[in-house]
Amino acid sequence: MNSPNNDSRFVAGDGPVNRRTALLQERQARATDEPQADTQLTERLHRAHTRTQLGTTLAEYFATPPQAHVAPSSLHIATSVLAAGGAIVALLGLIQSALLPLAAGTGVTLLGAVGWWRTRPAQPARNSPPAAALFDTEALQTFDRCLEAAAPELDEKATQRMLEIKMAFKRMGHERPTHDEHFTVEDRLFLRECLRRYLPDTLQAYLRVPPAQRRQTLHDGQLSADDGLLQQLALLQTEIQVRENKIGRSAAEVLTRQQRFLESKKSR
Repeated sequence: MNSPNNDSRFVAGDGPVNRRTALLQERQARATDEPQADTQLTERLHRAHTRTQLGTTLAEYFATPPQAHVAPSSLHIATSVLAAGGAIVALLGLIQSALLPLAAGTGVTLLGAVGWWRTRPAQPARNSPPAAALFDTEALQTFDRCLEAAAPELDEKATQRMLEIKMAFKRMGHERPTHDEHFTVEDRLFLRECLRRYLPDTLQAYLRVPPAQRRQTLHDGQLSADDGLLQQLALLQTEIQVRENKIGRSAAEVLTRQQRFLESKKSR
């Protein structure tokens, strides 16, 4: 008896046997692809919600703004047109071998070029990068990445605390404090380490605790993970506020010295 595989009456193929089998395979393939698509959509929604909840990242907030474009004046435009017109007249005089138009056009072109140069828009002054005053870009990016990763799992109180800390960094980032008896090098280093290590380490340690156990007291006599997070954030926020006040006192020292100087010049 011939084998079905060798029998010419049988037809073999890779496709489904009938339409019912084809529909069944199509549903199975769609069911396999949908969870992956749903996961990607959920991740995008989480990122969008986090950006809306936390606002602009610190690295973007302190990025150097583009140079402002200065519009040319009316006189500058007029001298440009004058120089272009003189060049055309000089070209026509050169083509026609006419000495008078050539000389007149050349003179008008030079006059217009001098006027164009003297009336050109002044280049805007280059401002130094705002973030270079107190925070480096790497520390800002480290803080932003950690906060974005932790935001979906923070409760309302912790999120509000982090937003207040972030606003404090935004206020201080525009200052350029000098080192004196009020704001020291150690204070500057503490603020940078808060961005680079202290706050990220606290958030990462909190995320290591399973979500189901964060409200429970993990050890006898100790706080829960939620309470411990709030306590550490409050401690760091207090220390950050102390440094911000020091920056204010350091900035006011110049005004205080001027006051003492003026009082010393009062008539006796």
